[in-house]
Amino acid sequence: MALLLHCLSLPEAVARTSLRPPTFVSRSGGVTALRVEVAPDLALTLHEADVTRQAALVDLALEAPSSSPSQDPYGVVLWPAAQVVASTLAATPLSGARVVELGAGTGLCALTAAARGASVLATDYRTEPLELLQASAQATSVELGRPLEVQTACFDVKSAACLPPGDILVAADLLYLQSTSEALARRCAEAVDTGYKMVLIGDCGRPGRSAFLSILRDHGYNECFVEIEGWALTGNRHELISSRGDPNSLTCKVCVGLLRLNSIPTK
Repeated sequence: MALLLHCLSLPEAVARTSLRPPTFVSRSGGVTALRVEVAPDLALTLHEADVTRQAALVDLALEAPSSSPSQDPYGVVLWPAAQVVASTLAATPLSGARVVELGAGTGLCALTAAARGASVLATDYRTEPLELLQASAQATSVELGRPLEVQTACFDVKSAACLPPGDILVAADLLYLQSTSEALARRCAEAVDTGYKMVLIGDCGRPGRSAFLSILRDHGYNECFVEIEGWALTGNRHELISSRGDPNSLTCKVCVGLLRLNSIPTK
């Protein structure tokens, strides 16, 4: 079940980051508050499930039928690609833009876009992550002293429903299953076909990356992931969620791939 991430010595080809690693702020009522830097001038409060709540979700997932995704426990914690995608959004002019996040989880990308002036729709196929995201949006709104335009909705990337309208589509750390990866690639093509101006995808080298890129190529896109230095949280994690349950080790460096699609395919 664990989504293993490897702490490593990064090769020279990997772009370095100036971002500081996420830090733990507090824990209360089953929720851990993190402080996550996405730009030199912007750090956000992000809520995720604490270890006890993670354990309860893991137990439910282990009891569920293997073919059922209904108890997926992974969306209630922050994953490394979210910070990389969020930092890219933070450096992009977003005032008045419509941003849609798929598989938002705890919603760092959505919160960053809203903090930069975008109107945001954050989606996930489960409600628990979206509840955490809403709490984070409220905290961020208080910190910034203004309301954020963040709406949430249940949406399954693999469903037959049309993609919500928008200008920028983002997704981070979704390529862990082949079926989800192929569906996300089709959503990327759908986004460009329906008027989106940009698509940003972040991935930590999950097993579905090759399937994702294959479907993109079928749609005429030959873009590749650019590897960037990122941060993984390794403390305060259930071992079957992060594979690293060491409370004495809080963060480590990982490679995060960033892929950008613009409105015209590069054949």
